[in-house]
Amino acid sequence: MIYICYGITKSASTFLYQLTEETFIAAGRRITRLGPPLKESTSVENYFDFINLNLLSEIQEHVKGQDVVLKTHGPPLREVAELIASGRILANSSIRDPREIALSMIDHGERSRRWKNTDFSEFVAVSDTLDILDIQISFFQAWAQIDGVRIFKYNDICHDSASVVRSIVSQIGTEVDIDKVLNKFRSKTTIGQFSKGKALRYTEMSPDDQSIFLERYAEFYKAFAFDTPNAHRIAAEQKGHALRPSGELAQRLINFRRRFRL
Repeated sequence: MIYICYGITKSASTFLYQLTEETFIAAGRRITRLGPPLKESTSVENYFDFINLNLLSEIQEHVKGQDVVLKTHGPPLREVAELIASGRILANSSIRDPREIALSMIDHGERSRRWKNTDFSEFVAVSDTLDILDIQISFFQAWAQIDGVRIFKYNDICHDSASVVRSIVSQIGTEVDIDKVLNKFRSKTTIGQFSKGKALRYTEMSPDDQSIFLERYAEFYKAFAFDTPNAHRIAAEQKGHALRPSGELAQRLINFRRRFRL
């Protein structure tokens, strides 16, 4: 079986790809990692900029009936969309609030400029992200319109991963121990390209900048409710942890107050 994971940049697309692979593994299915000549060996993922019919035919010949999960940020070609709609191959897609994607792209840009890298280095302000977001959202909408594509929001992928795994399990038509899948990712270091993982991160953006996104992508926001109950709960917990001093710091504050009788 071939399974394609499409994701908008900075939408937990790598994590969704990993969850999909681990679901196959937990189901006792043997997955294939591809290498030359099908793909460059620089990435541990089965990532392709574009997936076309010729590539899928070559992969099917190579894997000889084994399962393979592919990842892409590219648009769906008509022939590939037809295969998905017919159920001959499976697919999912990740999406995130455009405001948060922009903030994450800017973070990446800062790191790239610091380390003298070129990837994302052009993203300095939120306005720098709009053109590429327009393109990426158009790609996502094309994927989302294909019958059979499971759509997962960032907040569910990161903050309600069990529900995502259950959906993939249902799509594949198998049974797995969901905890076995999730245990692989108890440490955030095992999640590829993991950044801050902050819930409701758009709240960091200024009201003026937020209004740009809310107006530009108004129809998109109507179609997708990005905030989820779990995201609100975790955001509150993260805020509480940020404001709550550590035990050592709390004791030092108590001692300070006692010393100076405050």
